[in-house]
Amino acid sequence: MRAATALPKLFGTDGIRGKANEHPITVEMAEKLGKAIISMIAKDDDTPKIVVGRDTRASGMDFQKAFARGIIDAGGEVLLLGILPTPAVSFAIKHENADAGIMISASHNPAEENGFKFFNSKGVKFSEEEEAAIERTLESKSFRIVGAGPKERDIEGYRAYKKYLISGNVLSGLKIVADAGNGAASFIAQEVFEKAGAEVHVINNRPDGTNINKECGAMHPQHLQEEVLRQRADCGMAFDGDADRLVVANEKGEIVDGDAVILAIAKDFLKNGELAKKAVVVTEYSNTALDDELEELGAKAVRVRNGDKYVYEEMKKHGYSLGGEQSGHIILAGNTTGDGILTAINLAAIMKRTGKKLSELTKMEKKPQVLINVEVEEKKELGTLPLTAAAISSAERKLQQLKGRLLIRYSGTQNMLRIMLEGNSKEEIKRLAEDIATAAKKEIGA
Repeated sequence: MRAATALPKLFGTDGIRGKANEHPITVEMAEKLGKAIISMIAKDDDTPKIVVGRDTRASGMDFQKAFARGIIDAGGEVLLLGILPTPAVSFAIKHENADAGIMISASHNPAEENGFKFFNSKGVKFSEEEEAAIERTLESKSFRIVGAGPKERDIEGYRAYKKYLISGNVLSGLKIVADAGNGAASFIAQEVFEKAGAEVHVINNRPDGTNINKECGAMHPQHLQEEVLRQRADCGMAFDGDADRLVVANEKGEIVDGDAVILAIAKDFLKNGELAKKAVVVTEYSNTALDDELEELGAKAVRVRNGDKYVYEEMKKHGYSLGGEQSGHIILAGNTTGDGILTAINLAAIMKRTGKKLSELTKMEKKPQVLINVEVEEKKELGTLPLTAAAISSAERKLQQLKGRLLIRYSGTQNMLRIMLEGNSKEEIKRLAEDIATAAKKEIGA
């Protein structure tokens, strides 16, 4: 008899992702995951309550129905949130006193992909231990089946969340361009910014199920830059598909990444005595210039592995009040996950309070950094790839002279090898990164 193969690890750095309707992103898997969550958290005759949200992808509705079937069959109750940002799911869990939450989204990935993000009863993304428990339940197929459980019901997904985002007329006098990325921010950005007092011009807010992140939003901010200049706006705010990420354009139409935004907020927190323990949590990808800038202010950067859930874990563990990623996932005190819209409002409010232009607030002399993504067919151990390993070793030796560093890892959400080099010479680190990328393409390129 043929031995059963071990269940492959489904979870990446931010939930489960892949091509919609191909393993593991199928309606069958969604239904099983719904049952597995209830089986994991239910006690005796308990009726766990699960909130489910989604972004604007065409495949989202089918997955929402599949999750609902699985949860109900296992004796749970489903609260359908509809289309809304990922951080609103985290908020709704606490607001509805739910036992867990699911967000159906592939975040910044293309429309043909989708994914599942999971939150516990505290609105925190599942830990690796909780993810492992889900996978063990799937592998054992020992689902809790109660039969015809409570029916699903719809709730107003983000009324309370929107109220939470807006605190008075804090942005009056500011003109903002918002790029909704044809994603979840499409149905909330205009109202939130206007109620906060800003004059707002929203672009890419007409999702059709296939245009999420398509040449727009946080991943493609070129239109945002052009519109900021055309509108003579004070700034531009671009969101990804599920609006947990923010990419900013200043009044000059220049892109401001997460590191500079984090620094601006950290300075404001320090001034107001709100930067707990005078520390900011960032990931391996943040430019080391951020460490230097914080040190000059009498603060420090605490580094963790890539992924905003790891940023939050460190914040929670030590009581820090600010953390985030260079990519634009920023977590403010009191929140459990990145929130692009909340970060945008806070950044704009700093502009309003100080009267300073965004280019001044986010000024930061960065060290040269190069990031190259290589699409791969298979995620093989890099040490087993002779050409790639040799290129990495050569780069490591030369980076010692350039007082630089190298970070190479496979993406946890896509079939990509991410190659990041930082050092004193832009030209040299670019050449070294390209050498590694060329070798990787030959050996494992798609």
